[in-house]
Amino acid sequence: MEEDQTMDFCGITQALWKSYFSLDRGEFESIFEWLDENCSIIGTGKHEFYLDRASFHQALMQEAEQREAVAFQFKDLWCRQRRLSLDVCLVYGGLDIWWEKEDKTVYIDMSSRYSILYHRIGGIWKVVHIYQSVPNVEQAPGEYYPKRLSDQVESARRLALRMEDLALRDGLTQLYNYRGLEKMWSTWDEAESWIFVADLDDFKSINDTYGHLAGNHVLKRISGRLRKTMRSGDVVCRMGGDEFVLLCGAVGGRAEAGHLAERIISEVKQEAGELRHPVSLSVGGVPISGGEPLECAVARADAVLYTVKRTTKDGYLLGT
Repeated sequence: MEEDQTMDFCGITQALWKSYFSLDRGEFESIFEWLDENCSIIGTGKHEFYLDRASFHQALMQEAEQREAVAFQFKDLWCRQRRLSLDVCLVYGGLDIWWEKEDKTVYIDMSSRYSILYHRIGGIWKVVHIYQSVPNVEQAPGEYYPKRLSDQVESARRLALRMEDLALRDGLTQLYNYRGLEKMWSTWDEAESWIFVADLDDFKSINDTYGHLAGNHVLKRISGRLRKTMRSGDVVCRMGGDEFVLLCGAVGGRAEAGHLAERIISEVKQEAGELRHPVSLSVGGVPISGGEPLECAVARADAVLYTVKRTTKDGYLLGT
């Protein structure tokens, strides 16, 4: 290990790394021949901070016991050397290793960078410092800190909210589904509120005559008209098929509720005229009682709707 102007520090470094990632304890010991007793070593793990050879030796022996049958393979190992003085040489580079357990339950694929400082002490070259780091995968090229991480967190938050909203929506019409209605009901102000159940009259004839695609088109158009007709704070829900639930707050008394039902029916008729399909709407409504479960309110409104469907259709009836 005496001074040599042609000394290959890169070759020595590569040999040290291969010894470190081997499972051979004899290979391990060859590493320590190069380490100065006061060598400082900083690894990729939070705990991998050693201020002398002895503490690193103890940790490496413990690591060897935990590795079991891990046999790392090198995908890449490169280095460059730079003589800083006659007695000091810096080696830096990168390494890519991988390993996969036979049963595929464990897979390791790690890229890291390192620097090693060699110092000639008493005519003998020793390693006095090793530093290894793993690049932050969240940090984009040109960034000095991983700004993308906060962007990704915000993107994930928005996606989670979007997925939550989708779970509360009807896939065809984008109106609330029953689950969405339940969520809105849980915080609903019942004061002077009404709930309406509405059903398209003879909708089956559209599917039978023009096909289900035409029927779907009608449902989407009617749903859009209902959404535009209702106030911003009201809830429009598609229960399924051609049935809708309308949750309306601060409506007032029966007269106001009747005017609202008439407007809903009129708007649907106008949309049906534009569609050139014989579509009309029957509506049943009831005032919401304080503390009433959603199921009970819907059932009461549905019973009133049934009376309309059984008699006149294309109209509304208000219950109590």
